[in-house]
Amino acid sequence: MALPEPNLHVIPYFSPESETTTYIVSRRGGSLAMLIDPVHVNRDFLHILIQHELTVHTVCITHPESYMRHALRTLQKIFDFRVIAGTMELPVSNPVRQLSGEETIDCCDFEMRAIPVLPHSRSSYLYHVESLVFTGSIVHAGTLGDTANAFSEALLVATVKDYLFPLPEGTLMLPSVGPPSTLKAEQTLSPYYREEL
Repeated sequence: MALPEPNLHVIPYFSPESETTTYIVSRRGGSLAMLIDPVHVNRDFLHILIQHELTVHTVCITHPESYMRHALRTLQKIFDFRVIAGTMELPVSNPVRQLSGEETIDCCDFEMRAIPVLPHSRSSYLYHVESLVFTGSIVHAGTLGDTANAFSEALLVATVKDYLFPLPEGTLMLPSVGPPSTLKAEQTLSPYYREEL
């Protein structure tokens, strides 16, 4: 089932193995696809690409995880794509564009803004495309990604406020873990932020 976005075609693919969601993003009517955090490439996943006549052009990594390795290796046997990530340490021979700060990138016939999650993590990025923001495992609906200690958690909360909350409040937040949310819902309902409002 595709998500409603006037100019984009967004297909979430849930992997029961990793319990995470990969997003397939393309321009409506276009043939080039961007994948956000691929973790499991199987027959069903490939069928979606074939059904919608999509070719993987770009793979974006919000935060490198070991469970992405197999998917990246499988994808590079099938597609000629580039990788966008905050690190070069990925198991691919494809070109990797290592991000070094906030950047705007032309991708699959649309413009994408890569937003660093600094100072929380040098290799973590959020990807903002039109009215959507892909947060990976960094921020989930109503909660945060795993942090090592209370200091790291406070740093992540501050980072979310600095980098995520300046986006329009109606922006739809699409994490790789858990259900979608909106920035307005996070600001008003999440216990991490509402106490200071």
